[in-house]
Amino acid sequence: MFLERISCTASQVEVSTFDSLRIKVTNRCPWRCRFCHKEGSPSSQDLRLDEALLSAFHRFYNLGFKEIHLTGGEPSWYPECVRLVSELHNMGFQIKMTSNGQFDVELLKKLSDAGLHSINFSIHTLNPRNLAEIQAPQRSIEWGKKAMETQLQNLRAAREMGLRVKINTVVQDSIEDAIDVISFCRQEAIDLRLLNDLSLGSLSIEKIIEILQSLGAEIERIDLVDGVSSYSCRVATSTGFHFSVKAIRRCSLKTMCGYCSIRDQCQEWFYGIRVEQIHGEPMIRLCLHRQDFPAVQALEQFFGSEQFDEIKQLVQWETSSNSKIALPGL
Repeated sequence: MFLERISCTASQVEVSTFDSLRIKVTNRCPWRCRFCHKEGSPSSQDLRLDEALLSAFHRFYNLGFKEIHLTGGEPSWYPECVRLVSELHNMGFQIKMTSNGQFDVELLKKLSDAGLHSINFSIHTLNPRNLAEIQAPQRSIEWGKKAMETQLQNLRAAREMGLRVKINTVVQDSIEDAIDVISFCRQEAIDLRLLNDLSLGSLSIEKIIEILQSLGAEIERIDLVDGVSSYSCRVATSTGFHFSVKAIRRCSLKTMCGYCSIRDQCQEWFYGIRVEQIHGEPMIRLCLHRQDFPAVQALEQFFGSEQFDEIKQLVQWETSSNSKIALPGL
């Protein structure tokens, strides 16, 4: 089974609306995972939470965006995280965050009370030594044991609080760690998504395929996000465990990607809209790889841009019920 080329009828594809906004709230993180891309910006700042920014989020909500995904860095290290969650929740957004779980459980309780809906835990291994080794620079095994203990304790605490929990696992140059995480998720009945390591290119993709083959997994559904490159393959193993594999299709913006010099080497295409703080200003990021305009532009400038107009047209596209959808894989 290969994910690079999949053709299926629309009845096998669930198409969801592009209604999620990613906010990189901080660049800070207690970990230094060597494959982390930091949302494309290694030098962004803590998000400055003021009335102008909140007004912009109101505008996104009125445009039809209903979900906010907090990222980083590590979102729990953002000093205004609880306030931001509360403000966004009061606007009507559903809020989730991706975290390595290195926080105090009391903070998790405050976030839950403020309106946090779900949390994706980044768990790439259950072996403390391997966790220490993927850090740059490499940490001690004692550090790995403590970090993993905190991570799993907070994962279980999140479930007890009623938060929706999912594990994200980046597959690297071997399959053993991912197989262990899959087994853990099956035993604990936790949702799981496998992601490829962008820094390893095709090697990580080959390892994901090897994992699926070893588990006798079959693709049962494609979850497609309308207008953007992100989609997931929902698979079922021979033992009946269901999980997802992140994939990317070639969805681009003509006004940004049409003339791009790295178009043929792009690994993400148009994945969505990110908000971050750069040089003291809130900015929109539309590309993981580039740092120039229009891939990165001022927030207020974005609402009058060609890219904004094109995105509005993209999300209005509708899938024909009888059409074939070609979905290039990871």
